[in-house]
Amino acid sequence: MFNKRVHGTALTSAVADRLFLNITTGTTLGTLDLSSLATLRALLHKRLPSNESMGLTYKYLHLTEYDISTASTSQHMNWFMHGMAEQQQASTYNIHIVHTVHSSVGSTMLETVKANAGIGKRYMGGFTRRDDLHIFFARKAKALFYTDASEKCTVIFTNKLELRQFHALQMMIPKYLPHLFADNPLSEKETSLLKSLGNKSAIEYETLIETFAKDLDMRAEIIRSKLAGFEASFERIKTDELRREILTHQKDYEHYLALMRDTHSMMQDRMYTLAGLESSINRQSGDSELMEYFMCNKNLTILHVEGTIIKFVAHGYVDIYDVDVFEKYSSNHGGFLYHRINPRITAAQMEKLYRTIFSDSIYKLRICAAYIVDMRTGLRPLQHTDLPAESRTYLPNPHIQSFGCIGNYAGRFQEYMQKRDYVGAIDQAVVSARNLNFYDASVMAKFAEEFSRTTITCIEAQDGSLLTPQEAILQLEGDAVCRDQ
Repeated sequence: MFNKRVHGTALTSAVADRLFLNITTGTTLGTLDLSSLATLRALLHKRLPSNESMGLTYKYLHLTEYDISTASTSQHMNWFMHGMAEQQQASTYNIHIVHTVHSSVGSTMLETVKANAGIGKRYMGGFTRRDDLHIFFARKAKALFYTDASEKCTVIFTNKLELRQFHALQMMIPKYLPHLFADNPLSEKETSLLKSLGNKSAIEYETLIETFAKDLDMRAEIIRSKLAGFEASFERIKTDELRREILTHQKDYEHYLALMRDTHSMMQDRMYTLAGLESSINRQSGDSELMEYFMCNKNLTILHVEGTIIKFVAHGYVDIYDVDVFEKYSSNHGGFLYHRINPRITAAQMEKLYRTIFSDSIYKLRICAAYIVDMRTGLRPLQHTDLPAESRTYLPNPHIQSFGCIGNYAGRFQEYMQKRDYVGAIDQAVVSARNLNFYDASVMAKFAEEFSRTTITCIEAQDGSLLTPQEAILQLEGDAVCRDQ
């Protein structure tokens, strides 16, 4: 078992946390690492149903020898088992690991648990002590193992939890959760991963765990899980509405024979539309066009999906603006493009930077904006919202972030929705994020102020390097750019 701490794996990244919402740790691991979470996600992502959850918890007992020597058996067991019932209710499957600070206290804990817990005992009557696991770990750690009758919960008591023991305990995860592995045994690759936890070096484990992450297109999986059935959800709403309309028209037909021709025509029209919607719903067995659009467009990041609503961030370069209007205002150093710029930057320097971006295309300006789309009510900007990590090298578009204005794009969104062109509708937000309106003095004054003062590396040079506006000005002046390390 290796002593190296394992933290920075793809399976424990922020992206993985969004994907594996049902495989989590309920408590912090202190000085230990995140290998257990990575291992569980590698083994369970195909075995754990999406509507069930896996909870891994560590209870670190800060008890002294005096605490133990002066307390009753009942108090001991309450300490050892505190919070266990709540965790079992919170997750479908659970692994609880209880350990102590002092080995002498840990030895007392093991003696007390062994004497009082398990079938036929006063405590944990629904749990069976796993002596087979106790024997397996005897040379690695002093520990007791208990599994409940449903085979969905395992409790481990150990006198210490140093890195070697911590990695060793992971080697028998299938034994802790036999219900999940009964019909789906370990593959050769999974077996190798578990065996690597017993190596003296962490190299093989780190290499193998990353291959599991590579086998998953995590971004595609997140989009697929969030948007699965999204379009069908919207169309089912429309289906219900159309069914109600058909019923109304059928009643009209029965009561107003004089209007039979008109009413019958309206009913037939809606029945054809309903048939088309139902056919569309039945065809949606794989990735939809909207899913593929989000997966192919790397500049889109989904924040939240619920019902007919999507919140997302669009990223891109500023490439939609009126060049003639820019030329008109960029040479006016007394105009709104220079009123509130950083006092450490001259108007001449600012104009030179503007021109390298908007006239000469020497630099590209990265920009982003957040939106909320409701397929029923329309497209709206998200103002003053917290942007995700993917947006850290993009300047928020002031038209959206500060003024909450998307101009004519909201109307175009509704036009695409009338045609049920969801991709075309979402694309209106993508286009609006890349737009700067040099006609709008208020917006551009705000842009100039924020752009000249920002520390975001939002300017992309021709070699692909990223600079802040002030660094770009230094580079244009012929000075070397040096960032604080």
